[in-house]
Amino acid sequence: MKLTKVLFIGLIFFIFSGAAFGQEITYSAAEGLFNDSQKKVLEKAEKHIDKGDKKIKLAEKIEAKYTKKKKKKKKKKKTKASKFDKKTWEAKKFRIQAEKEYLKAYQDASTVYSEIIVAADFFDDGDHTEATALNNEAVKMVVDAEKKMSKYNKTIGNKKTLKKMPSAKLKTAIKEAHSLKENAINKQKEALDLVLNQGKKKEAVEKDNAAWANAQNINTIEAYKDYIDSFSSGKYVTNARAMIRQLKAEEEKKREVVIQASSDYTFKVQIAASKTQLSNYELQTKYPNTSEIEQVYTNYYYKYWVGSFGSYSQAVSLRDQLLMSTVPDAFIVVFDKSGNQIDVSFDMKN
Repeated sequence: MKLTKVLFIGLIFFIFSGAAFGQEITYSAAEGLFNDSQKKVLEKAEKHIDKGDKKIKLAEKIEAKYTKKKKKKKKKKKTKASKFDKKTWEAKKFRIQAEKEYLKAYQDASTVYSEIIVAADFFDDGDHTEATALNNEAVKMVVDAEKKMSKYNKTIGNKKTLKKMPSAKLKTAIKEAHSLKENAINKQKEALDLVLNQGKKKEAVEKDNAAWANAQNINTIEAYKDYIDSFSSGKYVTNARAMIRQLKAEEEKKREVVIQASSDYTFKVQIAASKTQLSNYELQTKYPNTSEIEQVYTNYYYKYWVGSFGSYSQAVSLRDQLLMSTVPDAFIVVFDKSGNQIDVSFDMKN
């Protein structure tokens, strides 16, 4: 019997648990965004919360008084209000009054946050869109919360109606209204976080731009690598990688020129030899860029070469490419400093 009584008391307190406890109306993280007028509005909102909490305590005191009494074993008809509902009509009135105070608090806070979000200067367009959507949802939720409790607000002065009012239904309405208001404030806090983050984003972009400008001024492979290491998600990472490839290619060309100038030999790739001169069409089938083909008539043959390299290994790359594509019999030839064709020796290959 005692256990049943305890469970019943616990159930009643669960039905009317909560109110706005634990919900922070004033968002301290965004305090720097509030002007004096807005701070006063938020202070007023906090006072509404305090008034609501006092009403809740009065309601709990009344409910506690009647939950101590024993339940009658006789079951009541469903069409009639329970004895608890009749005896605690004033507690229900206090809870509805408390809910009105909480609504005023959320409305005041929501108005302040909406003003800040709408007037904010957004650096990021995507953040602006998201913050606006969150704020619009929040404003609608506060309106819906007010609608949720509208019919109960009309019963505050009607003792007879309050006695008949089922506690469970009132509990559901209050819970749903609270959920709407709390979700609304949380959405506006998300939007305020986006507002607060604009300064950081602007600073990050400015640093990114400055670092990229510095890398361009230095214009070296190492400078572009340093940029990528420091700004792995930076705006100019793709450009930096392209510049690294370009500078590497330029360095490779310079090395080829140096090697060719210092080498005792010049290596080329022969793509064709014919007793009659080949047409431009025939040459294109072997090497599309015919302007790079060198033609020489020697020993009763027209010979065709491409490329000019200072080492055998460099010529191998082009020869292998041609062997696998358009010239299955391409091979490497070598010339001395006087321009005379000589045989490719073992030493040259190594």
